[in-house]
Amino acid sequence: MKKPIISGSGIRGIFGESFTVQDACSFAAAFGELVGPGRVVVGRDTRKSGPAVEAAVCAGLLGVGCTPILLGIVTTPTVQLEAMRNGICGGIAVTSSHNPGDWNALKLIGTDGVFLRAEARARLSELLVSERKWVDYRGCSQTEILDGSIARHVDLVAELPLVQKTGRKLKVVLDVTGATAALLGPAMMDALNVEWEMIFPEMTPEGDFPRVAEPNRESLSVLAEEVVQRGADVGFGFDPDGDRLALVDNRGRLIGEEYTIALALDHVLSHNPGPAVVNLSTSSLAEDAAEKHGCVVYRSPVGEVNVIEEMEKRGADIGGEGNGGVIHRDCHLGRDSAVGMAYVVSYLREHREMTISDWADSFPAYINMKKKVDFTGDFAKMALLLKEQLGQPDDITDGLWWRRNGGWVHIRPSGTEPVVRFIAENTAQEILDSDYALFRKVLTCVE
Repeated sequence: MKKPIISGSGIRGIFGESFTVQDACSFAAAFGELVGPGRVVVGRDTRKSGPAVEAAVCAGLLGVGCTPILLGIVTTPTVQLEAMRNGICGGIAVTSSHNPGDWNALKLIGTDGVFLRAEARARLSELLVSERKWVDYRGCSQTEILDGSIARHVDLVAELPLVQKTGRKLKVVLDVTGATAALLGPAMMDALNVEWEMIFPEMTPEGDFPRVAEPNRESLSVLAEEVVQRGADVGFGFDPDGDRLALVDNRGRLIGEEYTIALALDHVLSHNPGPAVVNLSTSSLAEDAAEKHGCVVYRSPVGEVNVIEEMEKRGADIGGEGNGGVIHRDCHLGRDSAVGMAYVVSYLREHREMTISDWADSFPAYINMKKKVDFTGDFAKMALLLKEQLGQPDDITDGLWWRRNGGWVHIRPSGTEPVVRFIAENTAQEILDSDYALFRKVLTCVE
């Protein structure tokens, strides 16, 4: 049996194969020992294996003296917010994010609402290989249920200072891929007084998502068609756990997930100028948006916690990732599609004559190339060959990153899948093609 993938945010794998209920129970028990006896919030997405994994998580937590607080089907940022409540000692989101329906995972959250930081991850690793300290019958608690998490999440975002709840009438189409955004998206639009229509509201009877789970240009073609047919101002596409948001403009153009953080930066920095942070794989659109307001963008390794720690280091209030993840300290330190939606709506209301298409066309025409290839070999060996072919990288904090004339190239091993990712951007297609050809040449040598 294959082993699960363990990363900075938790553990994941294919349910029943590389990730079992035993894995979930053991991991949750170790997390319970890490945070100590107390109340741990637990939320899940709509995967068919969700109830089984949730039950295993509860068993693990109960076994070490914790009290599981069940939130039901909620987005990951909702779990993050609930983990910050008084009297809560941590949170677990049962979700495998953008992976297909046969996967599942646990995302582990601290009391600051952030995925486990380095010190906590190191301690958890020690606990995973140590003997469990199980409680006896006197120390065993009971599972509790907590309702209203989505409503509290929506209320918080709707009251952010830069959110416009009135003004220009807008219509959106929500592609919720049968998952948690089916609850968050409509509630958020109602709070912002935006007309909405929804597509792909449920998973298939077999337990699969109705489209490719990752919200990108390839998976949102139906959303693009619906935006045009329904005369909407914008289309919002989500991943299954609702922390990422991709955009379709009013012309039905799949401008994608990279524009989400750029628009959020444009909106926030126009009111509150300051530093911002994105990861190494994020489009230069973010830097262009910040430059409009005389602001600087810093880059961090890929991963939500890495962006957050760089934000703390730089004193930045706004940041995110090019996968559609917007992080704004005014709400909480986590990627949140609700914040992204609210700022898109607010931007349009502040610029009454502008469409999303107009706004996107005001930026340089970058060409993006995002590829992933199966790879379980030695990335260090690959890195040596890549340096020979592409030259010395400009950044090695997360794989290898090169600055190029008109763009950049980033090659890194994934922390969530057994793949290597090639992410590049440029204004010239021939430069992208050349770099990708060199990458494939190296891959052939190490396979």
